[in-house]
Amino acid sequence: MGGTGYGRTDTRLSRKGIETAFEKGIRHFDTAGFYSKGNSERLLRLELSAVRKEVFISTKGGLVWEGNRVLHRAAPSDLGQQLAQSLERLGTNYIDLFQLHWPDPRVPIGESLAALKEMQEKGLIRFWGAGNLNVGEIRDHFLPGSLIPLQTPFNPCRRAAHDILRAGSRGKRTINCIVSPFEQGLLANARFLDSLPGKKDVRRRNPLFFCQKLKEKLAAFFDIIERMDISASAFLLLWLLGIKEVDVVIPGPRTPDQVEKLLQHTAWLSCNDIREETLRDVMIERFGPRIFTLLDEIGADAAACLEWA
Repeated sequence: MGGTGYGRTDTRLSRKGIETAFEKGIRHFDTAGFYSKGNSERLLRLELSAVRKEVFISTKGGLVWEGNRVLHRAAPSDLGQQLAQSLERLGTNYIDLFQLHWPDPRVPIGESLAALKEMQEKGLIRFWGAGNLNVGEIRDHFLPGSLIPLQTPFNPCRRAAHDILRAGSRGKRTINCIVSPFEQGLLANARFLDSLPGKKDVRRRNPLFFCQKLKEKLAAFFDIIERMDISASAFLLLWLLGIKEVDVVIPGPRTPDQVEKLLQHTAWLSCNDIREETLRDVMIERFGPRIFTLLDEIGADAAACLEWA
């Protein structure tokens, strides 16, 4: 949303998107100092400073920019400096949730997490969490029953990450927070079937945007969605929420229109009066089994593409 790496951005629309989300009842806003070199945090300050006590803001440290290079910096002193910068950009004296964005290969994870715990003890952050950990790291660093927020990329194209969700869910070690639920927009926007992201767009590095076999399956997926009274993004949110190990989904809309399309899933849930444990069964009954089979095929094609790449 801050305007770096994902095509053209419109600050006015971005601010309106945040405003629309708040008006619709959204109270958790997730960002990172790394996103758009701090501009995403500054955008949140512009729109949310007047309602700071009404919202839950999560941000992250551990990745920094050096010019146009991305560096891991998650030593305790680095994280302390990044937290101070996030507090300033967000215009607040505390962060609700501060997370280790990625482990730093040069720093033991335990040291990075200990720094977050110390920030919590000092009252600078209310809660701490992490992102992009593997199964072994979850078992090593999160005790059973600790319920630590953990951000993990997961979607129909990234089925292998289900093992990470299971490891966190087993023993209630984590609160599984799903990021990149639409594979950088590939699963939610049919325009990527016929056109590639711009040359400076970070999605040019994602091999799935170049996988023709996958795009053929996605075309069939969008064809089914067009005949439904629901957006692709809302349907995928329902699909994710039907997986028992999924606790939270962080979708990342950039515009008011995208917010509206996402929130179609809440209206669908209300109209169908669905309990969490029956969501998947009701979805199969309402939408038919073909689209779920298609998502399985999309997952298989994506896995093959990523392995080949």
